[in-house]
Amino acid sequence: MTTGTSDITWRERLYVLGGLAVALLAMIGVGLLLAPGPTLELFGLVPASIFAVGKFLPLWGISGQSQFGPYELGLVIWVMDTFNVILFIYALDGLARVPRLRGWLSRIQDNAALVLDAYPRLRQMSRVGVIAFVLFPVAGTGALAATFIGVLLRMRRIELIACVSLGALFGGTAMAFMASNFRGAVESFQLLQENPAVKYAIIGTIAALALAAVWWMNRAYNRVLATARARVSLTGLRAE
Repeated sequence: MTTGTSDITWRERLYVLGGLAVALLAMIGVGLLLAPGPTLELFGLVPASIFAVGKFLPLWGISGQSQFGPYELGLVIWVMDTFNVILFIYALDGLARVPRLRGWLSRIQDNAALVLDAYPRLRQMSRVGVIAFVLFPVAGTGALAATFIGVLLRMRRIELIACVSLGALFGGTAMAFMASNFRGAVESFQLLQENPAVKYAIIGTIAALALAAVWWMNRAYNRVLATARARVSLTGLRAE
């Protein structure tokens, strides 16, 4: 696979990745020192957001089980995706050499190229397209796929990082806003305070709806890819 980041010097990689590691360790250290409970909770929430619930993470803030509110979890998404895009851009060449990661990264890169080939307008609206791709609340690899799209479009690194970060901020804040409004509606039912069983039933319903939404979004994303493959195949047949 081609990463499109080979022009980055080793010195730049060292400074950026080193600074990223120091910042992350400092955040974890300060968090464990001043707020150990919430910091330990993040150790579970961050992987859950990356591999399962995506930008639906702020919904956990209305469950009554979290030490964070919806908007705080929205900011977690923003910080996480900003860190991710920086890490992906500057560590992509190294990650692509790891056998177990190479195939996974290649599939994401191929999907990004496929969507670009099938939807040429994305090339004309590169910045907006990258932001929109990050906004789409699919679980897992939104920031990574957006990074590949930006690399394929030959966006400048700082520009790509800014677009992914902005998309994550908009997406996390929008989901937090929806979660907060939903919590207000739920709290209007006095029955929640009188009957714990109803409370946990509603929490379970919220979790089920969130999982159903994640499934639906991933299914919609796969349909987009299937449509893109069909368009590219048809174009190739016509060219022949």
